[in-house]
Amino acid sequence: MTSKTGVATAVFDNRTYQGQPSKYPSWKIMIGNEEFVSYTNDDIGIKQGDNVSFDCGVSKKTGKFYIESDYETKKPKIKVIPADVTAPAEEIPLDDDLSNMQPDHFASNKVEDKSDFNYGANKQPTTQFVDNKSMQIFCSAMTKSALESSQLKADRQSIQSFIKDMKEIFKSEF
Repeated sequence: MTSKTGVATAVFDNRTYQGQPSKYPSWKIMIGNEEFVSYTNDDIGIKQGDNVSFDCGVSKKTGKFYIESDYETKKPKIKVIPADVTAPAEEIPLDDDLSNMQPDHFASNKVEDKSDFNYGANKQPTTQFVDNKSMQIFCSAMTKSALESSQLKADRQSIQSFIKDMKEIFKSEF
C-alpha cells in the first residue's frame, strides 16, 4: 500500500454502461498519465481538477493500480484536499526549554528520592562473587576446545598455564 497525491486530470464513472448497471461498478481516476480504479458503486465525490490523496495498491492479477477501500466500511480511501488549506511555511517553534530541567528518576513509581546520589560519580570498586562451579565448567570447556583444535599442547605445564589464564578471564568478565 502506498499513498498518492495529485490533481485528477480525468474522472470516469463506470457504474453504468449504456444505461444498464455494470456487473463490476468502478470509478477511473487519471492523475497525469496514470490510471487508478476505485471499485465501488457509491459516489466518491471527485471531479476533474480536484487535488486528491488516496492509498493505492497494485492488482496481482492485472498489474494495474487500484484505490484501496476501508476493510470495515468498504468506503474507498480517497479524499479531496481543500484548495484553501495552506501548509505552514516554516517550522513551528517548540517552547521546550530543557536547560534547567532536573530529571526525576522516580516519577513513574511515586517513590521519593531523598538521597544526593550522583550516577557514576565516586564509583567504589565492588567485590564480585565468583561461582566456582561455573568457573570450573568454563575452564574445562575452554581447555577441551583448545586441546581438540590443537592450539594447546597436551602437557601438564601448558594446560595449567591455560587454566590459570581462563580463571582470570572468567573473574574479569563474569
